[in-house]
Amino acid sequence: MNFYRFFVGNWQILLFAILLTLFSGFGQTFLLSLYIPSFIDALKINHTYYSTIYSSATLLSGISIIFAGKQIDRLPLRSFTFATIIGIATANIVAGFSFNPISLFVAIYLLRFFGQGMLSHTAMTAMGRFFNKARGKALSIAYLGFPIAEGLFPIIFVFLIAAVGWRYSFFISAISILIFLLPTTYVLLKVFSKKKVVEDFIEEKKPQEIQSINPNNNALLWSTKKLITNKRVYILAPTTFIIGFLLTALFFFQTFVAEYKGWSIEWMAINITAYAISSFSFSILAGPLTDRFTAKRLYPIILLPMVAGLLMLTFINAPIGATLFWSFVGISAGLNPTISNAIYAEEFGTLSLGTVRSLFTFVMVGSTAAGPIVYSLLLDKGLTFTQIHY
Repeated sequence: MNFYRFFVGNWQILLFAILLTLFSGFGQTFLLSLYIPSFIDALKINHTYYSTIYSSATLLSGISIIFAGKQIDRLPLRSFTFATIIGIATANIVAGFSFNPISLFVAIYLLRFFGQGMLSHTAMTAMGRFFNKARGKALSIAYLGFPIAEGLFPIIFVFLIAAVGWRYSFFISAISILIFLLPTTYVLLKVFSKKKVVEDFIEEKKPQEIQSINPNNNALLWSTKKLITNKRVYILAPTTFIIGFLLTALFFFQTFVAEYKGWSIEWMAINITAYAISSFSFSILAGPLTDRFTAKRLYPIILLPMVAGLLMLTFINAPIGATLFWSFVGISAGLNPTISNAIYAEEFGTLSLGTVRSLFTFVMVGSTAAGPIVYSLLLDKGLTFTQIHY
């Protein structure tokens, strides 16, 4: 089955998920990092102070997701989605009115919680729950919003901030969310129901391909307490943590890495396009692979391209090193969301998928909070990027 036929048959819920992952960009590091000079200048704080605010707010948002994210198992999807969209719009308004470190902390907390956390959580949980035979394809399509945002948002907001100032750019973001995302998702969910999911024409997996999946998992109810005592969580969590930790730190310190390697900042930024392309490409590839081989078989390979990318960053000083580095890191970034979200459903079922994803989202968000802090401490200790990555 090709992606076109699958998308046409399920376009409402798939477009819904793409829009949520796209607009989650309002709370992602790649966009918020553009505001760092403005925050530091307007609030008269230094880089270390800002890093502390950012990481603390991110960590708190991750803790909050443990409790808020599981409500998607109890509330109607439409109600949960609307509350999240109103939340990210409010977060942008609060950010525009940030005049001191306390209000900045609140703004970043809300942006990270509703953007990076809840919008992504809603999209991926819906895909994991609504689809079974084509879960991998659904998740890979939903993921497309992330690289689209990574490719478009920085360009748009560099010009927007320059044109209207950083405060008004936040207000414009809030307005765009309310006048576009809110009504569009309302219409998409109104015309969609679970009964309309089209995957009947997808070939069933052969028995040898699904022998590792427990068919009784879908009937299991999980609480957070049960999950944290289950050994499978501790087998899966390290990959989730490492991906978030390294990606955030590498994006956060990309200009410093460029300076250390002797590359221009412009060259480093241009090569992030290689990251977006490889991430986009492998996110599409991950769907059919997951449906064919199962997520459990693919999960162990997620980190291998990232390891290869870090080795290239460490040992290649020529400018091509930046291209290779971002390309290989992008492969891991593209594979991870589809395979990871599919394995949650395979291992824990779909009945409590919101609760399960909330816990792993906390791990992911917590890792993004830790990345900049740990790198800062190691750099302050005199370690080079080569030593850190080696």
